[in-house]
Amino acid sequence: MKIKIDKKTENKLLDRMELDVEIDHQGEPVPTRDAVLARVAAEVNKEKNQVVLIKMQTMFGIGITRATIHAYNTSERAIEVERKHLLKRSGVLEDKKE
Repeated sequence: MKIKIDKKTENKLLDRMELDVEIDHQGEPVPTRDAVLARVAAEVNKEKNQVVLIKMQTMFGIGITRATIHAYNTSERAIEVERKHLLKRSGVLEDKKE
């Protein structure tokens, strides 16, 4: 799996980096959310709980996935700004079972 950051935009108002990422996984299965988050967090020098995966779309038949990711300076800021279901999917919030 190779990751290439196509576009990196600094959003100072929301205290985050908005990333458009291309993931090349030809000959391999589609990468999991956790694998993508871990690799992108390492690329931008953030902890995994500071990175939120917004959207991941795989191109049919060519082994390329495009993703939209938000990387925050703190996990507290991510919790304030992002929608709760995206935080749970990305592993920032724990899913509470009742």
